[in-house]
Amino acid sequence: MSGDSEQEYFSDGITEDIITDLSKISALSVIARHTSFTYKAKAGKVENVGKELGADFILEGSVRKAGARVRVTGQLIDSSDGTHIWADRFDRDLTDIFAIQDEITHAIVEQLKVRLLPQEKKSIQQPPTDNVEAYTCYLKARELFHRGSKSGYKAAREMFVKATALDPSYARAYAGIADCDTFLYLRTTEPISFEAILAMSEKALALDNGLAEAHASRGAALSAVKRYPEAEAEFEKAIGLDPNSFEAHYFYARACVFQGNGLYIGSVL
Repeated sequence: MSGDSEQEYFSDGITEDIITDLSKISALSVIARHTSFTYKAKAGKVENVGKELGADFILEGSVRKAGARVRVTGQLIDSSDGTHIWADRFDRDLTDIFAIQDEITHAIVEQLKVRLLPQEKKSIQQPPTDNVEAYTCYLKARELFHRGSKSGYKAAREMFVKATALDPSYARAYAGIADCDTFLYLRTTEPISFEAILAMSEKALALDNGLAEAHASRGAALSAVKRYPEAEAEFEKAIGLDPNSFEAHYFYARACVFQGNGLYIGSVL
């Protein structure tokens, strides 16, 4: 809602992170990012969306970023009749963006009377980085990566590298670098070694072995050189850690295509 289309990566990133946090709660079944995003540019009644997705509740909202300030609104809606269960607006400094995401997640948990397990509570409260500038670079990099072009991968890599420079312990950013290098390795003639890609994914895992994106990145690297059994083990680990992980399912599906295994594709996409 900033009026600047270049800011869309920021709202998309926040949306995806809230989906990821809610997906960590075993008592909830959350519609995956890819499916949810198909409704982003569509106008429609909440009741119809709920029926199409088989969802009892819909979380919608808006993001407006201007300089060092951010405004996030959120509404939890009962899809059976369109009534609001919860709504709030957060006007904060950009440095509070992780706290806002945490408050939205906990508000939904409270309204739905869901019980959080100790590990789930700890996982949700753990921010991916303490550096908001690094986080912003990471979100921009993801948007560039999803363009699926050589220029997009190279630009995304630069942003991921910038994120790691701002926060050397940012595991997700290292996984992002590995992803960019894997696709450049597969689709271009860039002088990238497999060993370097694997080392980057291993660095992400060393920083956070419980990070689904890092296991998915390692799996993608292994599948690029046809080490499929090892790759599949990493993909299964990633999906076990985050059943809604876009990267894990996408990379796994690609590996299955290259092996001629269409049975798995039908169950994923």
